[in-house]
Amino acid sequence: MKRSWLFSVLVSIMIIGGGIAGVFYITNAVPEQMSMSAVLDDPVKEGAEGNEVPKETQDIIFESQKLVVQIELEDGTIGSGFLYNEKGDVITNAHVVANQENVKVVTADSKKMPGEVIGISRDTDVAVVRVAGLKGKKPLPIRQDGSVELLDEVLALGSPLGLQNTVTRGEISGLDRTLDIEPFHYKNMYQISAPISPGNSGGPLLDRETGEVIGINSAKLDEETIGFSIPIGDILPVVERWSESPMKSLPEFPELEEQVQSPVTGTDAEQATYLVQYFYDSINQGDFVTAYSLLSSSWQEEISFEDFRSGYNNTLTVQVDNLVADPQGDHVEVTAFLTAEETVEGEVEMKKYKVVYPVKTENQSVKIWSGKGEELDTENEEE
Repeated sequence: MKRSWLFSVLVSIMIIGGGIAGVFYITNAVPEQMSMSAVLDDPVKEGAEGNEVPKETQDIIFESQKLVVQIELEDGTIGSGFLYNEKGDVITNAHVVANQENVKVVTADSKKMPGEVIGISRDTDVAVVRVAGLKGKKPLPIRQDGSVELLDEVLALGSPLGLQNTVTRGEISGLDRTLDIEPFHYKNMYQISAPISPGNSGGPLLDRETGEVIGINSAKLDEETIGFSIPIGDILPVVERWSESPMKSLPEFPELEEQVQSPVTGTDAEQATYLVQYFYDSINQGDFVTAYSLLSSSWQEEISFEDFRSGYNNTLTVQVDNLVADPQGDHVEVTAFLTAEETVEGEVEMKKYKVVYPVKTENQSVKIWSGKGEELDTENEEE
């Protein structure tokens, strides 16, 4: 009994001693080890950050188109421009707005707004138009460091031949090109393989992977698919100066007045098919606000935005297979042949539709007046 009692006492002493030692260790040694920064405060290790996934080209085009405008003069001449700040300032080429104080600006959803030329250069082919109706809108992202290399893939946006917001793809095929087209001296130009035409002037050149503006589409070689774009970084200082302090008087361009400028506009049929295509591009992007804004006021009175939006609840995608435009007096009838991916009772089904849209002008803007559709069966599709 004495031995077992003695053994118990020894075990108890060992336990107590171990506990005291543990407390001493926790109160002294552990705080020293815990004095390191929290993990969230640590700098990110090199290579540990998540790589940004490049934007899809379709997403870049859709988001950028909203901020690219068509610039129209009284004689029908057309150019392009793009929003670059939240003041409503649009960058374009000087030759687009030369000898003009006020111009008309048309947005992607066919809204027409007045614009005032607040800055223009006689040396560099650049100008700025202030559009009050665009104030507060988030502008296109701009790459200011000028980091562009040969064979970088690009997108050229603009209104060639009056076809608003046309997009062409290509590459940077040359750097540091120099041109002289009176009265402008072009230097350090990007040579691009993306096709551009009259009406593209002043539109943005975008990096295909990031959607950043890297240049202003400005010139092309006659009869060739070689275009030239002014690096955006080269003209930002003067553009920002005009935005802060608009020019009190604008220089004149008698050289350009002597030139015969042929007005270029898309036909009514081309504008109508563009509008219907843009309508479905908006639907596919989930931008129902823009799609709804393309409808005429009379159609909007018949259907609320909530009902319009809910009508696409079961629609996953809509592919435009073909558009046929038929001018009829005061409007153009556009027939759209569609393939829609829809969910029906939890199952995904592909359906074919034929929808007829009368498109005509309302308050100087082209609008979709109404729509009437039918689902096609196999026999109708073959016909």
